[in-house]
Amino acid sequence: MKKQEARNYGLKNRKNLTQSERIDKANRIYQQLVSKIQNAKCVGCYVSFGNEVDTHAIIDLCLALHKKICVPKVCGKTLQFYEIHSWQDLQEGYFHILEPITSHIVDLHCIDLMIVPLAAFDHQGNRCGYGKGFYDSVLQVCQRKIGIAYKEQMVDHIECDPWDVPLDEIYFA
Repeated sequence: MKKQEARNYGLKNRKNLTQSERIDKANRIYQQLVSKIQNAKCVGCYVSFGNEVDTHAIIDLCLALHKKICVPKVCGKTLQFYEIHSWQDLQEGYFHILEPITSHIVDLHCIDLMIVPLAAFDHQGNRCGYGKGFYDSVLQVCQRKIGIAYKEQMVDHIECDPWDVPLDEIYFA
């Protein structure tokens, strides 16, 4: 399936989930991730927005465990990740998504667990995002790349471009 078709399919199916289905599925995905987070030294994680898989519990766990947690900020055509120490380190930014207001940029090579949002994914670990290429610009240097999504966003196959970086694992419910 072409990326745009997969993106449309995944986003439509994600939007059609009820709020209670999204909460239940996000909780199940979180439970799958707990051991990965506990074993990581530095976690990169998106701050969920709209009907994405909610990452607030993931970020809260990292903060509670005193893990180094960093979240993205759009900078031109790429993302930079900044360490945060509380939710107070975030304010509304690009597309009304919470972004860090701290100044401590984290080197992508230091992030040993990157949690990535998805519009759609396939069984081979291929993903498509929202089409802006922000994550494609950083995934090549990340050590461990994990996508999280709802099973309703899965497609049989995504036709990838040479610059697309497959994920190591995808957790879904």
